[in-house]
Amino acid sequence: MKSRLFAGICTLALCSWSSIGLAQTASSTPSTTTPPLQGSAEALPASGDEDAIADIIVTGSRAIADGSQAPTPVTVTSGEQLVKANPGLIAESLNMLPAFRGSTRPTTGNVVATGPNAGSFLNLRNLGVQRTLVLLDGRRAAPSSREGATDVNLLPSDLVKRVDIVTGGASAAYGSDAVAGVVNFVLDNRFKGIKGTLQSGVSERGDGASIKGSVSAGTSFANDRGRIVASASYYDVQQIGSLADREWGRSNTGFLNNPANRGQLIFRDNLRAATASPGGVILSGPLALRQFGPGGTLVPFSRGTAQSGLIQVGGDGAQAFSSLSAGIETQNYFTHAEFDVTPSLTIFGQAALGLSKTEYNQIQQFNLGGFNGFTIFSGNAFLNPAVQQVLTQTNTPAFAMGRVNFDFGTPANALAKGRTLDLTAGFKYTGGGGLTIDGYYERGRNRTTIRTNNNVALERLYAAADAVRDPATNQIVCRVSLTDPGLYPGCVPINLFGVGAPSQEAIRYVEVNPAFRTTVKQDVADLSIRATPFATWAGDVALAAGGTYRRVELDQTTNDLANSVNDATGIRGFPAAYLNQPGGLLLSNVFPVAGSYHLWEVFGEAAVPLARDQPFLHALDVNGAVRYINYSTSGGVTTWKGGAVWEPVAGLRLRGTASRDIRAPNVPELFAGIVQQTGAVIENNVTVPIILATLGNADLRPEIAKTYTGGIVLQPDFAPGLTLSADYYSINVSGIITSLTPQLTLDQCRAGNDALCANITRNAAGTITRITSPTLNLNELKASGVDIEVGYRPSGDVFGGKAGFRVVASYLEKQQQIFTNGNIVDRAGEVGLSSNPRWNVVGNVTWTSDTFELFAQERFISAGRYDVTRSEPTTIEDNTVDHVFYTDLTASFKVAPKFRFYLTVNNLFDQDPPLAPTGTLIQYNRTNPQLYDVIGRFYTAGINFNF
Repeated sequence: MKSRLFAGICTLALCSWSSIGLAQTASSTPSTTTPPLQGSAEALPASGDEDAIADIIVTGSRAIADGSQAPTPVTVTSGEQLVKANPGLIAESLNMLPAFRGSTRPTTGNVVATGPNAGSFLNLRNLGVQRTLVLLDGRRAAPSSREGATDVNLLPSDLVKRVDIVTGGASAAYGSDAVAGVVNFVLDNRFKGIKGTLQSGVSERGDGASIKGSVSAGTSFANDRGRIVASASYYDVQQIGSLADREWGRSNTGFLNNPANRGQLIFRDNLRAATASPGGVILSGPLALRQFGPGGTLVPFSRGTAQSGLIQVGGDGAQAFSSLSAGIETQNYFTHAEFDVTPSLTIFGQAALGLSKTEYNQIQQFNLGGFNGFTIFSGNAFLNPAVQQVLTQTNTPAFAMGRVNFDFGTPANALAKGRTLDLTAGFKYTGGGGLTIDGYYERGRNRTTIRTNNNVALERLYAAADAVRDPATNQIVCRVSLTDPGLYPGCVPINLFGVGAPSQEAIRYVEVNPAFRTTVKQDVADLSIRATPFATWAGDVALAAGGTYRRVELDQTTNDLANSVNDATGIRGFPAAYLNQPGGLLLSNVFPVAGSYHLWEVFGEAAVPLARDQPFLHALDVNGAVRYINYSTSGGVTTWKGGAVWEPVAGLRLRGTASRDIRAPNVPELFAGIVQQTGAVIENNVTVPIILATLGNADLRPEIAKTYTGGIVLQPDFAPGLTLSADYYSINVSGIITSLTPQLTLDQCRAGNDALCANITRNAAGTITRITSPTLNLNELKASGVDIEVGYRPSGDVFGGKAGFRVVASYLEKQQQIFTNGNIVDRAGEVGLSSNPRWNVVGNVTWTSDTFELFAQERFISAGRYDVTRSEPTTIEDNTVDHVFYTDLTASFKVAPKFRFYLTVNNLFDQDPPLAPTGTLIQYNRTNPQLYDVIGRFYTAGINFNF
């Protein structure tokens, strides 16, 4: 398989002429006769990128200064190439790289108001955002979420010189969280002059309009002993609030269990709620399957062509559309100043402020029969007399009713505002013998407020729904106002019978706009020393050592309603799913969190050359590192890494590493209170709505990962400018810190795990209403595959200009989940329920002349399976998801000596996403928005200036 894999990618690269440079590998011949990083430097475009490569201190090692001698694969992409690929948000460009899968970002529309989704958080290998470490100039970046992850859209993107991506474990070099790898943003802190950008964009459909402006300036002073640079940027893109804004989204395609073939999952268009309609549908009693029309009269309710649990195909059920893309507004302000106190000692100070605002629709307010629907009692004052007459004649005390409340107004929507401040001060000392001493102190602070507008207070809603006439005044009032006066002050009875029946006064009573706020603090003090104190027969030995102290604190305050327990005193018909359970809101029930941890750590590293210019030992280097970390919560743990680079002959290099990496639990995983969301599980082939509750666990232990990489790099003399590399990786993480999904909890319970059965709550009828999932050290996660890069930049002119191409590909061999009961699920190739395509390829080509530059990029995501746990046709009707190609094009023109105009078209051929439905309850997305483009063709035009 691997031989076919390598042969295929080499053929693709050499024959297709697809690309140069979304990503550049820090690789070249580690020979005294070859300049370090020559291949990578030539592969990068001009415009100053040579300087970006010349001073590489390779991410992934604290001892190695020459990236060509690093055994760990490091992918480098220049800031200019990121802008050409996507001139909007830097995270969108990075997520085009094959190494990133499953990243959390608001542009996917796949966002909620209970987690860190009000930003862009990178995910290497789809091992989880929390297992990808983000650095800024080699220093741990400030957190932007309660989980401690960094929103990369808040970094000063206008000054990003390059991004180094270590696609292997690096805990021995950088500490906790570097399990999947490290993403290091390297800034141009010595920029001189003034540069800026003004741009605007819009989709093919005229929505999602964006604007961006940035300016950066830098200068030196005191005879060039001092240097200062500053940057400011603003970006805004409008929300696309509904999937119905796209033709493919209007089909409302989703999944349901086939009622004609139990146990088989099917995909169908025009899915609707089976137990709710816009005006209310009666679900029990003599009037069952009648719905309320104008004036509260009853009309038949069509059940469509098929029904399964909460879902039906066609008919009169309510149809709700999820958000397509969030609205995003960011502001970034950055300054860096440094001064050479002596020729050997430089001090610096740095300040960064990032402001973000993200807005997105969640879901239309809903009350689904069989879950949180209404119980309407005989005698309700708003019932049509004809309906009441039937209830009286049949002696029916009450009936169940489901409703999706479109007439409440706009859907519940989340507004997240974040403010991240990062202050750093430090020094660098250089001396003889290659001595370098670096030290810094960093203080990062993030405050995020997430408000859910048009939310619903549960006790208010069900109190208002039970409307009666006051015998003393004959006025319609809430029943609880008579039976329990003062318990629900200001209760306004609500008419739920027919579209438009609720009064604005009643809607204002039941709707609330609750918010919660998180404040995350990070303090880091770090000191490291690097030197080359002696040499072997093959060259200098590099040593590095140092220590770090870090403290992280989280304080989360929430709304009183979210914290309340639903005792529902005096309220008839309060749903069993909510009764005596915490969380007084329909959505976004987030509870307070307060906690902190601190750690201290020490490390040492050595890089030793063993051979140079010997037969079959043109170069041989070994590298080793060890780090001890002591956590205040879980005690001490040791990480290590060993690696080697062997160049038997010039132009052929073999490299490999083995490492033990760790990730300690973050503050929410340790100390979080209950966080609730609505969801669904499948039991007995029926979709059952539930409330999912997760909570922290102070007894968590660090995750332990074992990582192995091995690769080959070719830079043949007969083809100057050609670089080919292939690296195999294997990552095995044990003691995964996670919460079981509701479905897994149920499945494991049914398989005999009694401990998990205790986390499932059922009502009197035996139907599941709630599943609690504590955070635990569970399972194992294994990922393995091959990363391949092929790049070529001809030394001479091509059609009168400079040209080059590059292909970056990733093949996923395994993405296994290993459960405590021994079951193994390999999600490699699954592109529906998860984002794990077998093949992910990016290729691009550039051609540059004095006045014109053309950049063309092709992205490929291979076909895959929707759900690897299902088989056709027994458990799923069609388990295939089509492959997809996306084409991006950027052209730029020098319109004046200091000005350049550019035009970018992303998704040039307006490719619709393939069918891979996601969703829950009654709200579906036709595709997997984490993996596929949902916006369509998008135009961006702008102008750069540089003085």
